[in-house]
Amino acid sequence: MSVQVFVAANAREGLARIRRELGDDAVVLSTRSHPHGVELLASAYGDLAVPAVSEAPDPAGGSRILNELSRLRGMLQNQLAGFAWGSARRRDPVRVELMQTLFAAGFGSSLARTLAARLPRGLDAEAAQRWLRQVLIRNLPVLGREADLLVSGGRYALVGSTGSGKTTTLAKLAARGVDVHGATQVALVAADAYRIGAAAQLTAYADLLGVPVHVAEDQARLAQVLPQLAAKKLVLIDTAGFAPSDPRTREGAALDALGVRRVAVISASQQGAAIEQAMTRFGQGAAACILTKLDETPQPGAALDSLIRHRLPLAYVSGGQRVPEDLHAPSAAYLIDRALKGGHLATPYALEAEDWPLFAGVEAERAEHRTEQGTSTAKGMPAQKGTRAG
Repeated sequence: MSVQVFVAANAREGLARIRRELGDDAVVLSTRSHPHGVELLASAYGDLAVPAVSEAPDPAGGSRILNELSRLRGMLQNQLAGFAWGSARRRDPVRVELMQTLFAAGFGSSLARTLAARLPRGLDAEAAQRWLRQVLIRNLPVLGREADLLVSGGRYALVGSTGSGKTTTLAKLAARGVDVHGATQVALVAADAYRIGAAAQLTAYADLLGVPVHVAEDQARLAQVLPQLAAKKLVLIDTAGFAPSDPRTREGAALDALGVRRVAVISASQQGAAIEQAMTRFGQGAAACILTKLDETPQPGAALDSLIRHRLPLAYVSGGQRVPEDLHAPSAAYLIDRALKGGHLATPYALEAEDWPLFAGVEAERAEHRTEQGTSTAKGMPAQKGTRAG
């Protein structure tokens, strides 16, 4: 089947083009609005006929037909999803507005749909927004003051992607640790053997703080160094940064056997997909998370979305290069308010009213693709912790 797309100023002009190019018996499969008028999906009548099965079927031809059918199916799904979005907006405008608020702030469709489905009935738009804010605040996992990592002490290794700000963050933690325990009770370990100058940078910070620094170029050396630091209240380890897809990230799991607790350092200034990759790779098995580069993040919704879904406690937030002034204990209310405020920023990437139906179509197609991919792996997997709506 050969399907063609025609764009014209109006339906009459489009139909005339279809007859002229495909013949009077051409079949119009679908129509929808287009920035330049109307878009029509059409095919010649003869191309719709199912070919007779020959003794030697053509695999390439069968594949082409399947591809055309898949393309047509996707177009129809997008169009139907757009219609459904418009219908839902008329039927339940408060629920749709809540989803739009989350999408505009950078939250993902999975969390947005979950919260929209749990929105209590009978709320007006203002009450729904208050409900949304409280649910997000309640579900953002943050460590309380009683669980402060620096106060409790221990051995912590900062793990994360290249450029996430691990070394600077470690210096900020060390400075705070010196204030709590004193310089004699804090030690630093440079375990980044890949980045040029990593040990020298950490040594410079250590000299300013008056704390010792040890170099461990591999896991074996780290296993030798840690017993020497058993008397220290706080030991902070700076590890090498890799892309989440790099196989060397698996080296971080070996830290658990050494009695070291991992802390994932995630840059909030990344795109949502990059944050999710980093959270999946470095957050799994971590004791807590530190969000960095908040000063470079006008819309931190994606980072908060990932924390909520993965249930990884947030220990600190960082924004800026000052040591240690730009390290703060997290406030769930502040972070959620900042994320929701970011949804009102006027940027070229903000969706206009006419863009939402198309956006709904794309989201529906992505959701179906994720469902198809996860069907084979979902069986037997433990369910994720749910979002508390009440």
